[in-house]
Amino acid sequence: MMRVFMAILCSLLTVCSVSARDSRHEGTDGQAAIYRLPPFERAVRCTKYFEGWHSEKHHPYVGYGHRLQPGERYSARTMTKRQADALLRKDLRKFCAMFRQFGKDSLLLSEISDNKSYPNQNIIPT
Repeated sequence: MMRVFMAILCSLLTVCSVSARDSRHEGTDGQAAIYRLPPFERAVRCTKYFEGWHSEKHHPYVGYGHRLQPGERYSARTMTKRQADALLRKDLRKFCAMFRQFGKDSLLLSEISDNKSYPNQNIIPT
């Protein structure tokens, strides 16, 4: 799950270079289409793009970087893209809720919430 958060951080920092290739939102300027999306949807799309799909060889990660927790019974072999999308959104909402007190920065903080893998651990509130 922390890989998801690191991917979101990278996504938010590099969103300017991401080319949103979605026919539903692509107008004459495909790259600018991602900016027309709400921030949460932008984070989801960027995470999917940078994190990629996790197959059985990436255990204990499934879908778009969800780390299996004790008692969870998800399988990379049987998980659909729709299920993985729902799981990614659930994870992101959970961590955004934890950091809601920081307002608009809650999305970014949800990304860097794992102080064991984030390079600058001193900026993370514990």
